[in-house]
Amino acid sequence: MIKQAIIPLAGLGTRLLPLTSVFAKELLPINGKPGIEYILDECIEAGIKEVVFIISKKKMMIKKYFYNDNFYKKIIKKKKDSRTLKEYKKILKYKKIIKFVYQNKPLGTGDAVLKTKNIIKDKFFLMLLPDDLIIKKNCSKSMIQIHKKYKASVMASMNVDKKTVSRWGIYKLKKKNG
Repeated sequence: MIKQAIIPLAGLGTRLLPLTSVFAKELLPINGKPGIEYILDECIEAGIKEVVFIISKKKMMIKKYFYNDNFYKKIIKKKKDSRTLKEYKKILKYKKIIKFVYQNKPLGTGDAVLKTKNIIKDKFFLMLLPDDLIIKKNCSKSMIQIHKKYKASVMASMNVDKKTVSRWGIYKLKKKNG
């Protein structure tokens, strides 16, 4: 059973410059919630027990987001705000499953995955690229089910316009003859 996930977050975020020169795109709010939380929730719902974030020194704000306990505790104590308490409890839940690995030179996704080799325990794991969110369906859960059925690696993908191919990791499927 797949119980671990890798999420490379060390990228430069060039598609969202200049904003990403000062702010991690993974923390940008989508409908009032940081994008990375959607991915964590999907992982938890799919049965993932450990998530490895691959970050760079430039993305330390991601780690700080999850480990800024004193900040949360002071606000909760001062305001007695139930919403903040609820958010803090959610962060504590995430913290229990997150580990961090560092990739300080942008050497690509393959290098990022190799940085996790001492943490990943099994031959099969989930790797999620946080550039596109699939909100209404748990893609991770679906991929794990397909993996169980075929006992093989699985990759989710989407079609992209030829004009935007340079923005994506791409592959082309060839049809089998016969």
